[in-house]
Amino acid sequence: MPAPSTLIVSAIVRRDGRLLLVEQQGPADPQPSWMLPGGRVEDCETLVAALGRELGEETGLALAGTPEIAFVVDLVAGGDRYTAISFACDADGDPAPDDPDGLVRAAAWIEPAEALARLRCIEWYDCVPLERFLSGEAATGALYSFDRP
Repeated sequence: MPAPSTLIVSAIVRRDGRLLLVEQQGPADPQPSWMLPGGRVEDCETLVAALGRELGEETGLALAGTPEIAFVVDLVAGGDRYTAISFACDADGDPAPDDPDGLVRAAAWIEPAEALARLRCIEWYDCVPLERFLSGEAATGALYSFDRP
């Protein structure tokens, strides 16, 4: 029987043609990396509640309006399973991270080409779903599956 999937949400927030990314560094990370804001959905938490919580903690922004599922990624990596749901959403406020885990170092608005370049530096992150969403090539809510050793 397959392992249960860890549920993750991430926010695709655009403002003035730029994307919101967070710079983070975990205890085992040799250097910081840039990522979309987001994280694990906690027990008994709705997807939208988790999205709002993660966005607030990692960026200081407040979720505005109704988020829309941009794409979903099912990932199997090293025997672990993840379902990552990325939402296109709006947010109010200015970046001021207040991450209780202490992993997020900064939040910034970044030009899309530069944001994708930074995301490509993350070995496990596949930029194809985000690229296809941003370019309009993929239908909203597209599903992607990746199996990594």
